[in-house]
Amino acid sequence: MKKDFSQEKEHVQRKAEEYKEEAAPWIIWMARFGHLSKGAVYVVIGVLAVMTPFGTHGKLTTSSGALYTIAKQPFGSVLLAALAVGLASYAVWQIIMAIFDPEHKGKDAKGWMARISYLIIAAIYFGMCFSAVKMMIRASVSTSGEKYQTLSAKVLAQPFGQTMISIIGAVFIGVGLYSLYNAYKEKFTQKLKRHEMNKKEWNAVRYTGKFGISAHGVVFAIIGIFLLRTAFKADPHETKGLDGALAEVAKQPFGTVLLVVVALGLAAYGAYLLFEAKYKRLAP
Repeated sequence: MKKDFSQEKEHVQRKAEEYKEEAAPWIIWMARFGHLSKGAVYVVIGVLAVMTPFGTHGKLTTSSGALYTIAKQPFGSVLLAALAVGLASYAVWQIIMAIFDPEHKGKDAKGWMARISYLIIAAIYFGMCFSAVKMMIRASVSTSGEKYQTLSAKVLAQPFGQTMISIIGAVFIGVGLYSLYNAYKEKFTQKLKRHEMNKKEWNAVRYTGKFGISAHGVVFAIIGIFLLRTAFKADPHETKGLDGALAEVAKQPFGTVLLVVVALGLAAYGAYLLFEAKYKRLAP
C-alpha cells in the first residue's frame, strides 16, 4: 500500500510539473487568503452550532454570529479587519472565476449556471465583509434569516421578483446537490496539489473534505428549498438563512443528533478550506 501511494504521488508530481499558476501573484494571494478567512468563519460557525443544543444562544450559529464571537476576543477588531479583507478577497476571486472561467466550466448551460453561482456567492461574502466592517464600527449582530428576509422582501417588490428568487433558490439547491456529488466522488481532490502532501496529510484532506463538503451541501440545499417557498408563496418570512437551515435540522426526528453532526460537518468544511488555502491549484 505504501509503495502504491509513493508511485501514485510520483505520477501526480510529474503531472503537476506541467501545471503553472498563471495568475498575477496578488490574485493568487487574494484567493488563498480568502479561502483561509472563509475557513476560519466556518470553523467558528461549526463550533458554535455544536454548542447550541447544550445551551449556547442559537443566534450565534449564523455567520454574523461567528463574526460577533470573534469581535469579543482580545484584539477582536484586528481579527475582524483581517477577516473582512479575506472575505472580500474571496468574493473578488468568485467574480474572477465568473468572468475569466479559470476552472474551464465552458459557455454551455452548465457553465453559465456555475458562473451565476459564483456571482451569488460573491454577493454573500461581500455581505459578510460588510457585516465585519459594521461590527468593527459598532458591535451589532442580527440573524442571517432577518437579513435575507429583508432582502427577499425588496426583491419580491420588483418586477419578476418571484422569478429572480426562484432562480437563486434553484442555484442554491444545485450547489448543494453538486456539493454532495463532489464529496461522494471526491472530485474536490482533483484541484489540490497532491504532490506537496504526505500520505497522512492527503488522507486528512480527503476525509475532512468529504464530511465537510457534504454538510455544506445539505445546508445550501435547505436554504434553496426555503427560497423556492418564498417565491411560490410570495412571502419573505419563508426565507431562511444559515441559522434557519440549522433550526430546521434540529426540528427533525433525532434533531439534536442531526444538528451536532451537521455542525461538526460545517467545522470540518472550515478545516478543509484551511487545507485548500494552502494546497488548491489556482489559475485563470
